[in-house]
Amino acid sequence: MTDPRSLSVIVPAYCEAQNIVATLENVTTALAALPLTCEILVIDDGSTDGTADLVRANAARFGNVRVVSNIRNMGFGWTYRRGVELAAGDYIVMVHGDNAWSAETLRPFLRRTGDADVVIGYTIDMWKSRRWNRTLASKTFTLLVNRITRRRLHYYNGLQIHPARVLKGMTIESTGYGFQAEVLTKSLRATQTYLEVPMTLMERQHGDSKAFRVRNVVDVARTLARLYSLEHRLAE
Repeated sequence: MTDPRSLSVIVPAYCEAQNIVATLENVTTALAALPLTCEILVIDDGSTDGTADLVRANAARFGNVRVVSNIRNMGFGWTYRRGVELAAGDYIVMVHGDNAWSAETLRPFLRRTGDADVVIGYTIDMWKSRRWNRTLASKTFTLLVNRITRRRLHYYNGLQIHPARVLKGMTIESTGYGFQAEVLTKSLRATQTYLEVPMTLMERQHGDSKAFRVRNVVDVARTLARLYSLEHRLAE
């Protein structure tokens, strides 16, 4: 891709057969009206419900879409790293495969590609759009990361557009749900400008969230420890 505003959309998906086609419909509809050269990479994380087969069966509907399957469930962060390695665009964004974002919400966010080094989406009215336990966990996590990094960001686990050159040169240690905070914190240190964009989240309509798996909770705790260690070393 030679367009300076080329974008790779990574879509991690683990057992999202009920949501993946709708996710791709919203992503491609949002991208259709934008002056971006795009590719969509669906990274199937060892799904057992036919998620990858559904993407392949519908690929012709969505243009520049390809699917890559992990041999087994490797985790959210690991899957993201694989997508980064395969991405060909100058910017990279991850859109979850659970159909949490409408085309109307995605379009103004994706339109900001290249307007700053890092574009950060944050959820507005989260108490209304998410279950109380997930909202409380997200708010607490954001507070802790802001305390550690001495920033005042609205959110660390939303959609983020990063320069590919930064992500491809980054070591991402987290494998589960904590990886986004690690990526964002390190990316902000490697770049100069950022932009926060408000977004409206749709709660998933099908299936259950995987966020509260034990291994993800453990990974989040480890991520917080890594960020604290990183900030402590830099402050010395």
